[in-house]
Amino acid sequence: MSDKKAKILVVEDDADVRQAIAFWLATAGYAVLEATDGRTGLDVIRAEGPQAVLLDLRLPGLDGFAVLEALGREGGEQPPVLVISGQNEIAGVVQAFRMGAADYLQKPIISFDLLGHALEAVLERRRLARAVRLAETRYFNLVQNLPLLVFVLGETLEVTFINKFCRPLLGFSRAEALGTPDWFLGRLHPDDRERIGSRLTGGFPPLERSRTEECRFVHKNGATIHALLRAIPSAGPGRPGRAGPPGPGGSIEGIVVDITDRVELERFVVQEEKLKTLGAISAEVAHEIRNPLFSIAGFAHRLQARMPENREAAIILSEARRLEDILDRISSYLHPVDLRPRLCALNAIVSTALDFLAPEFSARGIDADFRPAPGLPDLQLDPELLTQVVTSLVRYATRHLAEGGRVVLASSRHARFGHLDVAFAADRPVAEPELLFLPFEEGEDRMGLPLSYRIVKNMGGSLTFSQIGPDAAFTVQLPLGQPSDQPLPANGEDDLFDDNDDGAPNGPPDAERGPLERP
Repeated sequence: MSDKKAKILVVEDDADVRQAIAFWLATAGYAVLEATDGRTGLDVIRAEGPQAVLLDLRLPGLDGFAVLEALGREGGEQPPVLVISGQNEIAGVVQAFRMGAADYLQKPIISFDLLGHALEAVLERRRLARAVRLAETRYFNLVQNLPLLVFVLGETLEVTFINKFCRPLLGFSRAEALGTPDWFLGRLHPDDRERIGSRLTGGFPPLERSRTEECRFVHKNGATIHALLRAIPSAGPGRPGRAGPPGPGGSIEGIVVDITDRVELERFVVQEEKLKTLGAISAEVAHEIRNPLFSIAGFAHRLQARMPENREAAIILSEARRLEDILDRISSYLHPVDLRPRLCALNAIVSTALDFLAPEFSARGIDADFRPAPGLPDLQLDPELLTQVVTSLVRYATRHLAEGGRVVLASSRHARFGHLDVAFAADRPVAEPELLFLPFEEGEDRMGLPLSYRIVKNMGGSLTFSQIGPDAAFTVQLPLGQPSDQPLPANGEDDLFDDNDDGAPNGPPDAERGPLERP
């Protein structure tokens, strides 16, 4: 931008001085605005928006100091003010600078070249300041809307900055995260809290510029979030070279990347390989023993017809029928599932399944706690079969709880998948968890879990089981019904791109503080 097109306002009550300055400005290529007193000058500033103001301090009515004070009160982006006055007392000069003047020239103006250099410098500073503010705004908006958690921790690991992604990732608004003591450490999984806390406070060796840890966080609704945490020490007093613990004036900047989808997919791949092996062996065995089994069953049937009192024939026939039932289940398990997908809501499906199971919960004194994640997008899946899956998982959990036990269901959203965790404290550990999803078990659960596994797999998702001591959990991972590159849906409090309601500052930070620090 050429300064010669800038609008310059001259506020001067002396007509000769004002006209001389205006003539020189016009000759130099500037657009000139004039005012004879302070009040008129303020009106011109509001109406015309000049790029700079040449202001006399001794004006009738509203003097130059009052003009500076009024501009300071109005706030916003105001034009830089270059004071031109015959007042040569140092106190007046200091006061003008304190009230926001950008420069000061004394009348009479001996050289207009001096005025030209001062005006060029003021306009250049204005351009640079606007460029810095624009860059800060772009940087701030970029950080706020990144699809990962960006944070800054103070010397006691308190949160001094966090971006809007804390809501979709962990279910908390920025105001909650900033205003809760020990929020960051408190959201770490209890099994990881001590390890991560000691790694963050234990200091960074001189050659270690960053530190990456795999850990787990706990969502507001209780769901477990697998994450990669990358921490970078920020230089502060007493911390040359960015090494050592945060210390006074230091901080830790970092990001948290949600890897829950990846962890569940890796777990699913391992589980799937085991099931493939077992399934292939089962199919081969079923094929090889079906004909001999039919012969044995036929022989036992004829033997029992001839000798009804023969107990051994009855046992052979009963076991043959049991084996035939297992072969039929294996055969059914290997057939594809007929899906009829349409848009459906995961939270509504879980609520429907829990309502259906409510009489069973009441009869056994079971407590079912559902913690839905708000704002989950719809799924393009078969709602009837998905309801059957949820029912089977919850029913399995309740049947392996002690009387009066509790099952916790929590939904959550990640990059490309919606998750449902079904957690419970089992009355006894599952001896062979890899067999849960194969059709070998007898009893009420004999086809519930294997069929659920097939349904979820055919839907493009995954179903995994994990246990640590008595704590067990099923995790269902289902593809979202909208492209993963679309922004998270706006729904009031959970809108990723408009988090002003939470009370945390939403604009770019002031130039006086660090770009990520809380005001």
